[in-house]
Amino acid sequence: MAEQVESHIHDLALTYLGSNGIPTLSSGFPILDRALDGGFVPGSIYVLGGFPGSGKTSFALSIARRMAFEGKRRVLYVSLEMSATELLERALCQFTRQTVHQLRELRSQHHLNDAAEPFVTCCKQSSFKIEDVLGDTTTDLQVLIEGSGSADEHPPEVLIIDHLQHQLFTEGLSRADALANYMADLKKLAKRHRLVILACSQFNRVSRNEKKAQLWHLKSSGAIEEVSDCVLLCDKANLDTLDLKTQQEPTEFTVRVAKHRRGPLSEFTLIFTPAHYEFEEPASTWQPTRKVVAEDVLVIEEEKDAHVQP
Repeated sequence: MAEQVESHIHDLALTYLGSNGIPTLSSGFPILDRALDGGFVPGSIYVLGGFPGSGKTSFALSIARRMAFEGKRRVLYVSLEMSATELLERALCQFTRQTVHQLRELRSQHHLNDAAEPFVTCCKQSSFKIEDVLGDTTTDLQVLIEGSGSADEHPPEVLIIDHLQHQLFTEGLSRADALANYMADLKKLAKRHRLVILACSQFNRVSRNEKKAQLWHLKSSGAIEEVSDCVLLCDKANLDTLDLKTQQEPTEFTVRVAKHRRGPLSEFTLIFTPAHYEFEEPASTWQPTRKVVAEDVLVIEEEKDAHVQP
C-alpha cells in the first residue's frame, strides 16, 4: 500500500519543519545530485533522453546499481529492449571494471566466479530486480509494483523504464496520444506509490547543424515534456568516429538538465568508458583523448547516404 500522508496544511507544515525539507534519494552520483538540488524526489518522473547508442541505458543501469548496492534502495529496472541477462552482464562489467571480452577470458580460465564474488555478494544483499517480460503497459507496472512486496519485503522505491518508445501502444490511438496516456498513468503511479520513476527516451534525428539537442527532439516530446518533472538530455562524444578503438576509450558524457520543476537548468560532464559501460566524475587533470573525424570524411559519408535508393 502507498504511504498515507497527512493532507491538512498544518500537519504538512509541522512535518516539513520537523524534517530536512523535501525528501530526496541520492542517485549515487554526487554531481547529478547537486544538479537535481539534492537528488531524486519520490513521486516524480525523470526522463533521460539520448540518441540510440549514446549511453543512456548504461547510465540508467549505473544509477540503478549504485542506488541499490550503495544506497540500499529498492530498485525495479524494467527493460523493454534488452534482456535481463544482457543487463546483468553490463552491471557486472561496471562493478568489476572488466570488459565483456575479459569476462569471457576469466570464464574460460575458470576464474570468473572468484572475480565476480564481491558483485554476487552485493546482489544478494540488495533489493534490485530486473524485469524483461512485463512492463509494456502501466497495468503491468502496477502488477510488478504491488507483486514485488511480501511479508519481509517492501515495494520498490525506484522504477526505471528503458525505454518509453517501446511501451505497448493502445489500438486506435496515434503514437503521440498513446504516449500521452502512458505518461499520465506513470505520473499517477509515481504519486500513488511515492516512486522515483526514471524513464529513458530516444531522440528524433537531430540535424548536424544543431549544436545541442532540445526538449522537442524527444520522440513524442509534447507529452514527455508536459508530464515529466525533470528532463535530462545526454550525449556522448565520438558518436561519429569511425575508429573502433577510439570508441572504447574514456570520453565525455554530457548531461544537460533541460527541464527542472524544482531548480535551475544546468549542465555537467561525466567520463564514460564504453568498454565497461561505467561512469565516473572527471578529475581536475582530465584531458580528452578522443579523435575528431575529418569533416571531408563526414561529407563523403553523407554523399554516400544520399545515393542510397529508398
